[in-house]
Amino acid sequence: MKLNLRSIDLNLLPVFVAIVEEGQLSRAAQRLGMSQPAVSAALQRLRVTLADVLFTRSSKGLTPTPHARELYAQIQSGLQILAEALDSGQRFEPRSSDRQFSIAAVDYFESMMLGPLLSLLRDHGEGLGVRVEPQHGDWLRRVLDAEVDFGLDTQMPEDDRLGAEAVSEEALTVVARRGHPNIQGSVSLAQFLDASHVVLPLLERRVLPLDQILGRPGWRRRIGAQVSQYANLLSVASSTDLIATVPLRLANSLADHLSLQVLPFPVPVPVPPVIIYLIWPKALERDPAHQWFRRVLTKSLATVR
Repeated sequence: MKLNLRSIDLNLLPVFVAIVEEGQLSRAAQRLGMSQPAVSAALQRLRVTLADVLFTRSSKGLTPTPHARELYAQIQSGLQILAEALDSGQRFEPRSSDRQFSIAAVDYFESMMLGPLLSLLRDHGEGLGVRVEPQHGDWLRRVLDAEVDFGLDTQMPEDDRLGAEAVSEEALTVVARRGHPNIQGSVSLAQFLDASHVVLPLLERRVLPLDQILGRPGWRRRIGAQVSQYANLLSVASSTDLIATVPLRLANSLADHLSLQVLPFPVPVPVPPVIIYLIWPKALERDPAHQWFRRVLTKSLATVR
């Protein structure tokens, strides 16, 4: 019949290992930071639990019995495995890992940043992977609960249980189709204010305060269409007379394919860039794999042009 582990005080096992390795109760007590009577009492409890004397006395101290030597070989290696598993300072070996990291991000990340990140990961290990999750309403809660490793956003989180750092920035630009009846080569302020726009609800609400940028408090874009993905902003603008405000890198990458004009904002003051923040749960900050991927991800985001 197997021994029920719940009947054993597992704190006795490091005491047993120390006695075997030190050969004396006094040296084992000193190593463990315990009193000698406490070590002696622990040994007595283990003897009763295992129904074995475990050690015999000799002129040199305590000598483990043959059974105790067998136990020591197994217990010592088992404790070492537990220590390594629980040690937050252990190293992460990407080449032997099949860790799948998760990132909550909008489709802009997939279009512009995922490819370079995957290429960089492949340089470190073939088994590594990335899963991109959509930023639905509760995505920040999922990051906070460590259900997702990282998030990307244009706003600093307010919860002090989340870590964040600026990792990139994106300029904004205006796009209109080539052959637009009113906009050719540049867009004036009057044309911008008069045009119908295709928008993202998130961008409209949080990232792009156009009424402040244009110096027209209270102004709101005339919305001709609202879509759910960045790429669809360009697709709609390329096939209609609607215009869109989009990330410059995304516009430049698709302008020729979609026959789009990429135009500066019609304002005398440059539009400030949008800061992109990497966000993570502080609960995972001591995880070696998480630390390693954060460094790789930060490096990848900083080098995307």
